[in-house]
Amino acid sequence: MIRLAWSMFESAMYPLIMVMCMWLTYFLNIDLQWHAEELGVRPHQISGLIGIATMPFLHENLEHLFSNSLPLVVAGSFLFYYFKKLTWLICAVVWVVGGGILWCIGSPGTLHIGASGLVYGLVFFLLISGVIRAHRNLAAVALLMVFLYGSLVWGLFPEYVYIMKENISWEGHLGGAISGIAMAIILRKKGPPKPVDDITPDDNDIEDDNPYWMQDEAHEESSSEENNLPSDPK
Repeated sequence: MIRLAWSMFESAMYPLIMVMCMWLTYFLNIDLQWHAEELGVRPHQISGLIGIATMPFLHENLEHLFSNSLPLVVAGSFLFYYFKKLTWLICAVVWVVGGGILWCIGSPGTLHIGASGLVYGLVFFLLISGVIRAHRNLAAVALLMVFLYGSLVWGLFPEYVYIMKENISWEGHLGGAISGIAMAIILRKKGPPKPVDDITPDDNDIEDDNPYWMQDEAHEESSSEENNLPSDPK
């Protein structure tokens, strides 16, 4: 029990540090008037490429910041718990590739900030991994992701953004989702092994397919035949 609690705490540590950095950046930006939000992604501009690295730390307001903080901690904790060292690779690819897609498909003259693209990437990675791996525990995580953040899917469609008149980056959401799904497919044979209860033994691993009572009868017959063998002549 203590080992499980420590493992879960260790898994949540890095996502919590990431979120703490986001909050610290937000308040320092307000207090020191850095105008750091200008360092977001600017699509189709070479100078806007720097925003791929800085965008997850920049947020418009507290509501925007809070809406990204909790799902990032939840998804990041599950990722570190199940995928261990692969988590750094997954996060890096989702971060960079998702930001690159945003830079390519975003509307010219727009500015994109926030960690929502990273959140979409991690959530979709866990969701698709749970489905294609037929892994009992990951499937449960996938169902939890759907229950908690199923509404995220609407943020992938520009029509929803226009109808709701919300100032959100559907291009960033789409880029994160695409990169997360791609990583789930690429790493489908790597990561956590199936629980023992989920593993079906191969036919080759079974010495005899006969029921145990037939095996006992066969053993008794072979023993009786051995006892009735004629002895060697002297």
